[in-house]
Amino acid sequence: MRMTLFLLGLLAWSVQLRVEIRDSEVWVVRDGREYQLTADGKSKLQAELSPAQNRIAYYEQCTEAEHCTPTVIVLDLEGHRITSFQPRHQAFPPAEACSSILSIAWVGNNVVSAVCHGNPSMSEYFEIDLSTGQTVRDLVGYNFTVSPSGKEVAHVGWIPHFAPPYAKSEYLQIDHRTIYPLPKGMSPVEQKGLPEPPKVVRQKGLLYQGIHEFMPEMYWSPDSLRIAVVDCVYDWKANSTESQSEGDGEESNRLCSLVVVSRNGEAVFFGLNGLSEEDLRKFSVSWVNAHQLSLEKGSLTKTFTVP
Repeated sequence: MRMTLFLLGLLAWSVQLRVEIRDSEVWVVRDGREYQLTADGKSKLQAELSPAQNRIAYYEQCTEAEHCTPTVIVLDLEGHRITSFQPRHQAFPPAEACSSILSIAWVGNNVVSAVCHGNPSMSEYFEIDLSTGQTVRDLVGYNFTVSPSGKEVAHVGWIPHFAPPYAKSEYLQIDHRTIYPLPKGMSPVEQKGLPEPPKVVRQKGLLYQGIHEFMPEMYWSPDSLRIAVVDCVYDWKANSTESQSEGDGEESNRLCSLVVVSRNGEAVFFGLNGLSEEDLRKFSVSWVNAHQLSLEKGSLTKTFTVP
């Protein structure tokens, strides 16, 4: 009985505890009471409470006028600084401190992730172990999505900036392993660093067939075994051999599907014909269970069963 009351007390505590940024300072709201934890006037963004609800991570934006380096800072609930770190680019040159942090998150109780801007086509994802200060995961690409288990990160692999349309065909990775799309008969491949992905776009003269473009979100199954993504595949015909931009050519045959990809590269496709890209961006995708997804928009719901 005492244990039950204790657990109920913990649940009530977790519901009533939250953190936020107000006027560039960190505040904690506990039991309906508000406490200001910082007062240094530095520009701050995105205060996040740890899963154990005993620490707070936030990052300093470092505006041009502040002449500082973006820093992730971890506090206890009394506002005492526990540790801090400055993410540093490691996957691509130059190896220097990140100049723009895009987001942070807790990955377990002792690891904090940070996404740093690289260029408009690429970001770098870090996970830092707070007990050692070491980088335990370093990935390149965008749309980084941690699995429910917290053990893997799905993301779109990197593509060269200012690449022509056929070289911007998107591909899905789990950590450093490319799992989709793959040429027929190919198994997932490890691609640490910045190698080019397996070639899936087919060229016939000025025509490039089978270019992949994902909708921004991706969705792990509850058991962390599959990833769902809306994938639109299209062809592009260049106006000349010198064409480098979408406008210097013509797109055709765009078809979109909800694709569910297993970690071994096996993919199940559900056609989304009749829905425009604008419609697809308005839909929300969620897993009902480990083998069923729903696509929802207002009162409209489509359900898909994965074998």
